[in-house]
Amino acid sequence: MEENYSIRKAEQSDASSVKCLLEELENRLFDQGIFDRIYAEYLHTPLTLMQVAVHGEDEIVGFISCKGQSLLHHEGLVFEIQELIVNASHQGRGVGRQLIAALKPELAQLGAKSLEVTSNKKRKEAHAFYQSVGFLNSHEKFTIYF
Repeated sequence: MEENYSIRKAEQSDASSVKCLLEELENRLFDQGIFDRIYAEYLHTPLTLMQVAVHGEDEIVGFISCKGQSLLHHEGLVFEIQELIVNASHQGRGVGRQLIAALKPELAQLGAKSLEVTSNKKRKEAHAFYQSVGFLNSHEKFTIYF
């Protein structure tokens, strides 16, 4: 029997499921107040796109968020994936591919020049996934933590 997954825009009522997925991704618990504030900000920011993957009727098993901004050096709108997670028990079933595929028409409609993603160097499986869906490993990222 084929698995039943659907992709839809994230809603306020998805917050607790999204929080659980992100805690799985980061392997730590999040501060509820901080999470709620940022999630609400994401929902109300025009160039922030959020989608969830739903298994069956209502089980949220995946999440993607993407933020856009106009950049001088690209002469246009560039989006970057901020978070992408598929529950471990649903990985390898094409859910991540579906989440990215569902973003592409919306990004094209907005006139985006590109979609980028940054992934921690230790996440080799994630790197292989991103390359398998068409991302090119074209940059290095440098970070200062405060």
